[in-house]
Amino acid sequence: MFDVQAIESLFSLLVPLLFGAGAVATGLVTNNSNLLAQSFTFKLAFVCAVAAAIGRWWWPVDGVWLSHAPLTSIMLLLITLLGMVLGRFSERYLAGDPGQRRFMIWLQVILASVAMIAITNHLLVFLVSWIIISVSLHQLLMFFPDRPRAALAAHKKFIFARIAEFCLALAFLLLYVQYDTPFIDRILAQVSTSSELPAAAQIAAILMAAAALFKCAQMPFHGWLIQVVESPTPVSALLHAGVVNLGGFLMILMAPLIVQASAAQWLLLLVAGPTAVFASLVMMTRISIKVRLAWSTCAQMGWMLVECALGLYELALLHLVAHSAYKAHTFLNAGNTVELSMKKRLVEINQPGPGQWLTAVCFSALFMLPTIFLANEARPADLFSWVVPGIALTILLSEFLAAGGGVFTLGRGLILGAVFWALYWLQKTFFSLMLTPPDSQAGLVAVGFVAILIALLVRGYYQIRYHRFSPAGARLYRFLFAAGYLDEWSTRLTLKIWPAKLPDVVRPRAVVSVSSTSGSRESV
Repeated sequence: MFDVQAIESLFSLLVPLLFGAGAVATGLVTNNSNLLAQSFTFKLAFVCAVAAAIGRWWWPVDGVWLSHAPLTSIMLLLITLLGMVLGRFSERYLAGDPGQRRFMIWLQVILASVAMIAITNHLLVFLVSWIIISVSLHQLLMFFPDRPRAALAAHKKFIFARIAEFCLALAFLLLYVQYDTPFIDRILAQVSTSSELPAAAQIAAILMAAAALFKCAQMPFHGWLIQVVESPTPVSALLHAGVVNLGGFLMILMAPLIVQASAAQWLLLLVAGPTAVFASLVMMTRISIKVRLAWSTCAQMGWMLVECALGLYELALLHLVAHSAYKAHTFLNAGNTVELSMKKRLVEINQPGPGQWLTAVCFSALFMLPTIFLANEARPADLFSWVVPGIALTILLSEFLAAGGGVFTLGRGLILGAVFWALYWLQKTFFSLMLTPPDSQAGLVAVGFVAILIALLVRGYYQIRYHRFSPAGARLYRFLFAAGYLDEWSTRLTLKIWPAKLPDVVRPRAVVSVSSTSGSRESV
């Protein structure tokens, strides 16, 4: 008889080992002859992730050092798929670049560390992998060390990453001392069975929430995420589709602890909520596609953390997976995205009338109310998870109605709306079954606070979308275009605390001596 647990664990462990071995092999080879081997490594890692996921599905087992939860399988599949796509894209994108080998080394180190975070069940291994990711990412952010904006972004990211690591290390130390075990599943089991959370665990939850906020680039420590667009496109895709999501993954992993720490939940709400609204509106004022996508990431990370604070962890996991896939595709397909954006600017914006808004609300209700009834979810946060996509669907349908085109356009809008709602329902149900989130959720006060934020977002969207050139719209647009000068304040504070010598924006010209016709020598 063979040990199923050992085989399943072996497939999981092979993923970071393959990426690590690939990084070492790339460093030892001084030419590009190992590109075929690199491609094979990425594909083999994905195959191992699939095999591990199948093993967990058919033969569920318990582990000690490695996690065997469904969350591990989802993250491992996402990481290896993203790595396979990024590896293939980078081979062609950086072909002939002298820094290609260096990029591939650090890419595989990051993927190995993220995979280790996904599969580990040990606090120390999690922390060490978290630190390795930050240090390795710093090397990629400095891919072009002569660019001032890239150097400034890397400098700010370096400082904020150290703060996040300190918070996480202190939180893990408190958990280890309180529960006398370094294994995550045993800590969470004790948390779930306890009637009241000890003070040390409460502080640990707050520290982990703070680490997640720093990792997800929430305001006012968001500027580095906007400025890393100076890095190569694969670096932006890796950061926005993978690394920045780790804060949300930490909250989902520690869900049984976070749901019992109201202070940690409110910290997430008070920081991530306003960040999500503000970044969503700032994104509408940006012209550069990569900068707009960066603000979008900042906003989406905020909404994901808000979902964690509300106890909607299955929705947060859906958000994490969907955001990773979307941002990887959008960054790697940036050329077509620019063309599509330019075409959209040529289309006239028609403001929906009251009748069209009412019609859109009625059609959205036809999708929303039956699913709420069938889902049999009556808690405020659960209802909120259906109302928010209903608002998005209402805006989508109102745009179709305002565009004209008669029954054909309306029918196309309804078909898209039905597909959108069906996919959302199926994916939310799937992740709820896979994750089995804790029953405890936020109360009416927290849901009411988020409802106010949603109302502000809708109001701001309406003003910028349809009344941008009105006096109030122009003032709001100018304020959002400057992003409230929050990053300028953060940059000044960062450079004051830890000064850094940045590359010169304009290199001085070399001094060359030439002879004039009169025989004297002049400097040019």
